[in-house]
Amino acid sequence: MNDRNRGSDRKILLFLCNWGAHAAFLTLQDQRRPIPDEIRMVRTPCTGRIDRAMLLKAFAKGADGVLLVGCEPGTCRYGSGTATSQRNTQDVRKVLDIMGLGGRRLRFAAFLPEESEPLLAFLQDFAGEIRTLPPAGIEAAPAEPVPDPDARRLELRRLVSAYDVHACQDCGKCSSACPLALIGKPFSPRAIASAVITGGIHAPGVQENAWSCLTCGICYERCPSAVNFPAFIKELRHLYRQTELPGQEVHGGFFHSLQRSMTSEAITPKRWTGLPEEIRIDPESTTLFFGGCAPYYDI
Repeated sequence: MNDRNRGSDRKILLFLCNWGAHAAFLTLQDQRRPIPDEIRMVRTPCTGRIDRAMLLKAFAKGADGVLLVGCEPGTCRYGSGTATSQRNTQDVRKVLDIMGLGGRRLRFAAFLPEESEPLLAFLQDFAGEIRTLPPAGIEAAPAEPVPDPDARRLELRRLVSAYDVHACQDCGKCSSACPLALIGKPFSPRAIASAVITGGIHAPGVQENAWSCLTCGICYERCPSAVNFPAFIKELRHLYRQTELPGQEVHGGFFHSLQRSMTSEAITPKRWTGLPEEIRIDPESTTLFFGGCAPYYDI
């Protein structure tokens, strides 16, 4: 094997369309063509289903490069898969530039079933470029141990006792002041409290509400029994994380992956890239501009 195809310690994740492009990839495998060793293929029904959050999460999990290979425009079985893939790739490339990783680490391409040799050339070219770049350096977060069911039940009882959830009088003052309830979402702190007491925390509606809560504290201020519902919700989310049902991440976990990745020591974010030219920054200023947390919440 020549230097162009020799493996390295780089990790490249290939999201491959189940239809046209996958047939071309199978041809390369059947003919024992020199597919770069760094590439790990994930077969997907449609590359349009690989959204921005999943592309970014691949880097957050330790990938040095990501490829999205789908159908030629006009041949997608689902209609808009190719256009969606191109749009997602362009958006995430911009994010990678801001992060300091570089948009070169992500590419989209489309191939027909008979285009095995062009596909091979594309894979080799991308792998060669990734080898010239330093490792992305983002370490995957260690998996948390999953407690057994008995331990989860004991932890749930502890939460109910620690935050005196039984003291809820079902008066409705929390719901009448809750920002989520006021904008029309079917959200109720009382319903979550009742579900936790009865052991129904994994009901779809309960789990969704637990992750929608803003933990703003208004319900705690209004509660005549002083039930600290925001703190209870935070503990409940931690319990969700420790189970096989990890919860519902807002925007597919895009912002969570972005936050964790940008704290990596291996990258230097370009925080001010893309600002309009007329905006000037004063390093000596005592004023901090805060963009807000709204994107993190399901509102």
